Amino acid sequence: MHLNDPTPHDGSWFMDREWCRLTTGNEPWEGPNGILLSASSIKGIPALITAPWALHTEWRGEALDAVKEALEQQERALVVMDLPLDTHCNWPDPWVVQENHTRILNWHSNESGLKHWPKHRLKQVKKAIARGIVVEPSHNVKEMVELHQMARHRKSIASDKEGLKKLLKHVFESPHQSSLIARDGDGNAIANAVILHNQGRSIYAFGGQIRSSDSALATVCLLHRAMEIAAEIGQTSFDFGGSRDSGVDRFYSEFGAQKVGKKRAILCRAPQRWWLRLLRPDLMA
Repeated sequence: MHLNDPTPHDGSWFMDREWCRLTTGNEPWEGPNGILLSASSIKGIPALITAPWALHTEWRGEALDAVKEALEQQERALVVMDLPLDTHCNWPDPWVVQENHTRILNWHSNESGLKHWPKHRLKQVKKAIARGIVVEPSHNVKEMVELHQMARHRKSIASDKEGLKKLLKHVFESPHQSSLIARDGDGNAIANAVILHNQGRSIYAFGGQIRSSDSALATVCLLHRAMEIAAEIGQTSFDFGGSRDSGVDRFYSEFGAQKVGKKRAILCRAPQRWWLRLLRPDLMA
């Protein structure tokens, strides 16, 4: 177990072959630039997708057209691929390119991201400490999954609990992560955060909380400790992961995190395209 000695990944967590295997049970598809996509299915349609729970894809090189050509040659009827951050993509019909964003806080190598925090958020950390809230490392998979699932259920978002257990067990065996849990004064787990450390950038990849009067303070404390760790291991940016929830996005922006665009490219062949428009209209808009 690696509770106290995190290091940056020498590549990318989101191009992890074992991550793809564990979450789908299949060998991933490998394309140009070292890109990996999971072989899976969506609503019964055979698909190549960004690995479950990965926030985007990351590959080496600039050969975007080569990736497009390689994907169009695949037999699977559906492709759902989150592109690397800030990638320009205008692939024509029948491709659908959707736009979203994450929020990233950058800082210089001789400082910490905490320098950019507003005073009221720093005061909340002190208030949390006064209430007895503590943040500590944890690799208790059951506890971490339960907190994550609570957050998903509140938002009516489907989530594969057993798949997440397998993935987190794999993640926790690596030194390239920090798994943190916030406890109240009685030792009860009230919020968690799993931070993945890629080269130069730490990512708030998983998180959840129990709704209570302390949950907001606990989340701020988790982010505070996560950025401390990121600076300690030489990182110079922190990725909040982004959110389609305007309130959560506004919350992330308060810490000085700037919008960074991310795109999703979707290809679905006929006749499956008509079926998908009925069952997953979010993928065809």
